[in-house]
Amino acid sequence: MMQKLEYDESSCLNNLSIGFDEFCGRSLQLHEAPILKTLNLKLHNHSDSIDSLLFPSIRSTLLKISITSSNSVRYTPISFSYNLDVFKTLVVMKLQGKILLDVSADSPVCFPSLKRLHLTRVSYSCDESLCRLLSACPVLEDLFLERLFRTNILLTISVPSLQRLIIVKQDGSFFNDDPIFEINVPSLLYLMIDDCQGSFHFTGDMPKLVEAKVSVCQSKSGKLLKSLASVERLWLNLYVSMVTHLTDRFYFDRLLHLELHIYQNFRANLLLRVLQDSPKLQVLKLNQTHCVWFGFIDEHPCLVSEPSSVPECLSFHLETLQWIGYGGSETGEEKEAAVYILRNARRLKSALISLPCTGMMENDMTTINELQSKSKASTTCQLVIQRSNVL
Repeated sequence: MMQKLEYDESSCLNNLSIGFDEFCGRSLQLHEAPILKTLNLKLHNHSDSIDSLLFPSIRSTLLKISITSSNSVRYTPISFSYNLDVFKTLVVMKLQGKILLDVSADSPVCFPSLKRLHLTRVSYSCDESLCRLLSACPVLEDLFLERLFRTNILLTISVPSLQRLIIVKQDGSFFNDDPIFEINVPSLLYLMIDDCQGSFHFTGDMPKLVEAKVSVCQSKSGKLLKSLASVERLWLNLYVSMVTHLTDRFYFDRLLHLELHIYQNFRANLLLRVLQDSPKLQVLKLNQTHCVWFGFIDEHPCLVSEPSSVPECLSFHLETLQWIGYGGSETGEEKEAAVYILRNARRLKSALISLPCTGMMENDMTTINELQSKSKASTTCQLVIQRSNVL
């Protein structure tokens, strides 16, 4: 009658007269509670009987299932070969580890109640397996994908009901790693992508998007900014090519909070271009890293010109400025941008400038004197200059 069951193969006796799969199946047949809220299954050896022994043995109304396979060599296949009653009530499904997702074109499975799907480091038998599984989830709202390295397949994510999408890559950098994601999620509210090797193509608009956190490869994200046009809160790794290579203007007419992580040489005009296209911006945070080992340094001149008029956000909306890793006395472009913002941001309430901890004390004093001596548009702005721990 328990409402939560967990089967862990690592704690199972080695002298069982039956296999672990069969043991789980027989045990589940004895479960009599009308509702089984959570079923956790932890496999440590290869299993090819999940579809035939485990799923058909579940007679209770199951709400959440989690299957983890930690076998070091072989993958446990899951194909959802039958459209069982247990799938009709599932709300949450999590698959993790050495699992091979193999959903065929004629699979009858349907998950009419599934709202959360987490796929962590699983593999796919073919390009279409993920798309077929998602097509069987008509009310899916939350999708989490942590992909394996060295994945060179096309992954299609087309889910009209999806509201939350997270895509991350397992740690490690490999040259033979170039997956392509085609994404169509018109109802999305939250987006997070942390994958600097995959290619991401958004085939439709996301008019309801509220928050996005994006770290992707600069050369594979040509239309990324246009896809995020409706966002209100944005965290972005910014590269010169992401803006200068655009042929059309982008316009963030709903953007209120912007945090930019800058790994390339700073370009003042690039930042001004972003401000010009964000008319309602209230909070601007810049996090600059002064190092060259990222491999993204672009020495080509920035082609973006300074705006002919003061950006609307500076005149009417910007209230908070935070700049981590500011090196204005060494880089003229940084000083130019900081002075421009302070001179034109009429509604600015607070400005925090953090200097790199590696700088010389005399350079810090020069920077402080330069910023404090410049005129400020806002008479109520509190300017704070300090050392940071950013290298």
